Parts: sequence; C-alpha cells; structure tokens
Amino acid sequence: MTNQLLTRRRTLALTGSTITIGLAGCLSDSTNPVNNDDDGSTQEDASQAGSDSDGHDHEIDHTLGHPEEQIEVTMESDDDAHHFVPHVVHVEPGGTVTWVLDSGVHDTVAYHPENASVLPSATEQRIPDGTDPWASDVYGTAGETFELTFEGEGVYDYTCTISGHGHRGGDHHGGGHHGGDQTHESTGMVGRVIVGDPDLDPDGQPALRSPSDELPEAARHELEQFNHQTRNALQEH
Repeated sequence: MTNQLLTRRRTLALTGSTITIGLAGCLSDSTNPVNNDDDGSTQEDASQAGSDSDGHDHEIDHTLGHPEEQIEVTMESDDDAHHFVPHVVHVEPGGTVTWVLDSGVHDTVAYHPENASVLPSATEQRIPDGTDPWASDVYGTAGETFELTFEGEGVYDYTCTISGHGHRGGDHHGGGHHGGDQTHESTGMVGRVIVGDPDLDPDGQPALRSPSDELPEAARHELEQFNHQTRNALQEH
C-alpha cells in the first residue's frame, strides 16, 4: 500500500469551489543558490529551470537551493510553445505548489504508470517510490488553479498531457502525438518539484535517472537539463 504523503486541492479560482483529497508527497532545506534566470551568467547551467533550456526568458524570481513554503507555477501557451513557469521549483517539506492557468488549455500529470490512461507517451515512474501520483483536471479558463502540498522529501517530475487542440492525451505511446495533434509534452512542456534536500542517488530518486527513450525528444532534453540543475543546486549539501 502506498504511503499517504501528498495533499491535493483543486481550486477553481473563478468559482471559489475547493475539493480536498488525500494523496502522496515530499520534504527539507538547502542553500546552494541557483537562479531561474536566463541571463547568460556564470550560473547558466542551473538557470535553465527558469527559461534558457527552451529559449525563453520567463524572468522568474526563484532560486533553487532555497526551498520556499509556497510557490506558484503558471501554465502558459504562446504561439506553438507551451510552458510551466518556472520549469523547476524548490519547496520545503510541507510546502505547497499552486499551478495557475495563464493561457491555453493545460493539465499537470505526474510521470507514473498509474497515469497510463492519460499520459501521452511513456509511463515510466519519475516520482519517489511509495508516492501516489497526481493528475489534475483539464483547465481551459484563465485563473483556474490546482494545488498540491508536498510532505515527503524527493524529486517529482510531471508533464502536460494536452494536445494542440485542447484534448487530453492517453493510450498513446512513443510518438508524442494524440489524434494527429502534437502534444504539449512533445514540445517540452514538463516540470519538476524538488522538495527539501533529497538524496541525489538515482536508485532512490527515479526522477534523477536518464529519461526513457520512449519520451518525446524535447521532453527528454528538458528532463536531462533538470537533472543537471538539480545536482548543481543540491550536491554541496
């Protein structure tokens, strides 16, 4: 039986309704500053959490290595590009991440075999063992939110399963398309939540393993960059 470590809240900001469901989750503290800014500075490798891995400057004021109690991640679309902003966030144990729809149609879905019915490609596990995966509703109205409180220390990867025409992915593996439409995952719309100061051993943190070849190339590239950033931010602790 999986450990109950996460608290999930789906909050529709425009209606005020809230549903709270027990789930699974994350933990701790760290201090190596890694900025989420695409400024070409000496921290360029780690700064890709904010933007430069996708060629966009999202101007996010968030530093990996300094976990926060709560943080907001926006879900955005511009032209044919789709993003979680910031791509990588760092929260303390018991910290809360709130995804807010800014534009487009999006969801947030943890990489886990239990989400096979909605993930558009590979269903490898990229969240800690013993953690129940999350899969939000599909959001299409700006201001809608999805909230998770992470209690357990670890590294958690997720993606957006939506296709180009606003349909959810599912029962499709390997191609990064659904119904002939390119999925947001296949454009590199993936994200990561780091909780506390987790062990950086890939045997204990599935997210720190190299992503499966079944994942779309853009998603694999982003996740590899996330691994580089995560190690830079936490390896000295």
